[in-house]
Amino acid sequence: MVLSALGVVAFAAFAATPGSPFQPVLPVGARPTGPLRWLGEVLRFDRLSGGWLVAAGVMVSVFCVGSFLVVLRECWRGNVAPKTVVILGVAYQAAVLLLPLLFSRDVYSYAFYGRIAGVFHANPYVHTPVEFASDPLWSFVGPRWVNTPAVYGPLWTLLSSALARVIRSPAGLVHAFRWIAVGAALATIWVIRDTTRRVWPERTAFGVAVFALNPVVLFHSVASGHNDVLVGLAVAGAFAFLLRARELPAVALLAVGTLVKATGAIPLLLVLVWCVARTPRGRRLHAALTHVGLAAGIGLAFALPFMNAHDPTLGMLELAGHEGWLAPSPSVRRLVESISFGTLGWVARVAFALVLVAAVAGLARDVARRATERTPRDLGAAMGWSLILMMLLGPVLLPWYVMWALPLAWLLPRAPRTTLIAAGVGLALAQWSAEPLRFPGMFGANLWFGHWVVVPAMCILLIWTLVDLRRRLRLGLPLEDKEEVAQATAQH
Repeated sequence: MVLSALGVVAFAAFAATPGSPFQPVLPVGARPTGPLRWLGEVLRFDRLSGGWLVAAGVMVSVFCVGSFLVVLRECWRGNVAPKTVVILGVAYQAAVLLLPLLFSRDVYSYAFYGRIAGVFHANPYVHTPVEFASDPLWSFVGPRWVNTPAVYGPLWTLLSSALARVIRSPAGLVHAFRWIAVGAALATIWVIRDTTRRVWPERTAFGVAVFALNPVVLFHSVASGHNDVLVGLAVAGAFAFLLRARELPAVALLAVGTLVKATGAIPLLLVLVWCVARTPRGRRLHAALTHVGLAAGIGLAFALPFMNAHDPTLGMLELAGHEGWLAPSPSVRRLVESISFGTLGWVARVAFALVLVAAVAGLARDVARRATERTPRDLGAAMGWSLILMMLLGPVLLPWYVMWALPLAWLLPRAPRTTLIAAGVGLALAQWSAEPLRFPGMFGANLWFGHWVVVPAMCILLIWTLVDLRRRLRLGLPLEDKEEVAQATAQH
């Protein structure tokens, strides 16, 4: 635990140092101040520059991630008290509030789309930031997003709009979104603790630690103010409701999560299938109308203010055309293009999409066939599997995407659980510089490391997870950890 604390403090001190490569462009009022900046000066991080500064950041990242893996192993072995993990996790969230914005400019896009809707009274799914270039936030939006309409859920856009009406300064909006992320992270810690204590008390310390002490959660998700933290909370909360046989609140919560980010749609689909399939045949139509109608009604209520003929999907078509440099799909596409002289790259992308559809269909079929035989734990595991596969099979892969399934990591068997943890570690180590133009040479090295180390690792993990899923679906094995199933059987 001491090693974990030292790793987090070292990372935080480096991240709070003025000019740290972990910081994106920051507005006045959001620049590093306070005790962590002072600690960075004591450790002489402020004396470094250029390649030495980035090298120090790499070493700090390795130390922080390594210390996390050590404490996670001890939690798995049962050598750490759950209460200790919870206290440390809450302390880490408090430390995040002392940091500046880290790694990503997405929070500026959240705020700008909110200003388009709330201040300029235009539709952010039709209009783009470039049309409002006189806005004070204009210079902070990432270059890739200045001419891109909103790709987030309508509920998130409405929340951003409400914040933009009340908070005018860029720094104030940054702080607001980070406070939301911290609040969601603390709520998720509480839900994980409560759920694991009910289902599997021996895994409480591990279940909390894999989320609360994880550098990819603390620094790449919460410190960046990403809305993916809310998606993770929705997934954790829905599973908690399912364990209490409260299906409608679970559906409603996942519908809300989907309205923050479309990621929630796949676990929502699995829950809807499970709710209908476990209902006696004569009442299935009523169950379908009730549960699907609830999800559709919530979605329609928040989507109506933004519906338009230009893009009725509210950003989903736009998002489908994006690609990221750490995702397996674009890397395989580029490889196929080079072999086929630029003619068959599209085949790889279609193949990845088809594999995702087949995996989700297989999970949905298994959930439907065994809905009456298995407990909600197996449904929760299916949700975790689906989110991991969506993360690895999608065209974009970013560190904060790990947030989606982490609240369910303690429930998953070895292959998907290891894949999820390893993906978080790899993605955390693949972020050396938030702004490519500040350290172009080191950013090139960062790209090399991502393409030749992280992406191959992600491909291996993806294949391992798919093979294990196929085996479980073919043999009718539980989707949750078989050790837990054996323990439950022994108790009965």
